[in-house]
Amino acid sequence: MIIKFILNIALIISGIYVFYRLQYHFRKGVKNPLLFQSLMMTVLAVLSLMVPLHIGDVTLSLYYIPIILLFLHNKIPYKILSIVIVFLFYHFLFQYDLIQFVIFLVLMVLYQLIVPFIKTPKTSIIILSSGLFTVVYLILLYIFVTPINDKTLIAFFLSSLCATIFILLVYEDINRTFNFFIDKEKYKYYDRLTKLGNVKMFDRFIDKLFKEEENVSILLIDIDNFKFFNDINGYDSGDELIKQIARLLKNHLPTGGEMFRSTGEEFSMVIPNLSFDQTVRLGEAIRYTVEHTKFHIDDTHVVNMTVSIGIGYKSTQTMLKKDVIRQADNMLFAAKKQGQNRIMFAPVG
Repeated sequence: MIIKFILNIALIISGIYVFYRLQYHFRKGVKNPLLFQSLMMTVLAVLSLMVPLHIGDVTLSLYYIPIILLFLHNKIPYKILSIVIVFLFYHFLFQYDLIQFVIFLVLMVLYQLIVPFIKTPKTSIIILSSGLFTVVYLILLYIFVTPINDKTLIAFFLSSLCATIFILLVYEDINRTFNFFIDKEKYKYYDRLTKLGNVKMFDRFIDKLFKEEENVSILLIDIDNFKFFNDINGYDSGDELIKQIARLLKNHLPTGGEMFRSTGEEFSMVIPNLSFDQTVRLGEAIRYTVEHTKFHIDDTHVVNMTVSIGIGYKSTQTMLKKDVIRQADNMLFAAKKQGQNRIMFAPVG
């Protein structure tokens, strides 16, 4: 029995790894992660049915461990679908005892009705519920199916609980690792706080526009006195202010343009096919709106902020990206130096 226990654990863990590896490889094609997870746990349950554990006159399986994980992490329609599929394999292909599955199904219904309302960390819930599930399951088998001696019951209970804890820890570890790499790749070109493109995305977008468009506007927008604001109000308030200003700026973004978060308090707008005069008017509209907006840093406090804006403008096909960016950066520096809350630009022509 010990060998089959180990084989069950190995099957479930290797299955979890394979499914997560497939999901990472095909992540752009996985439109419904919950359905994918349901498929994973269903397959793992069926694999566990292929390696039964014989205890006296009773044939048991650890298929309920993936189902418990599924019931804790997924939605009811997918839980029902998974149970139906597992039942089809359980009864019609492997021809296990139907009474055992009825007992299992009743316990899973109770699990679904009770566990979601327990305010306990998920790891603790799975461990406790799995232990309780196994105890009740074995007692009901003893009553309704066939007597099982005490030593066998205790051995199966301890082995099952250890298997559940080990599988859970591996599952959570693989899940964290998977999400870490997904986030790392996702935010390679995006800012976590505002979900705007970062400096790398900024460079890629500008390269594209400079090849395709004759006129390109670059606005560098910097929040005035942001470091002082952070020191007084704290970094959480600073993050909230950044998000609110980002939303405000996006409302001013013309069609075809993109906005980026360049540094902590600096944003960039890159816009194609906008005349120089329109670019200046856009900069002034942004400056004016920020100045006259009240930003909520918590439930009771609001603040007024201002921004300084530097404009760079590509007016001919021969102008280089680095020159236009340097122009915008120099204009932003000049706006800061001359008192903040203003826009600066170099005349065109």
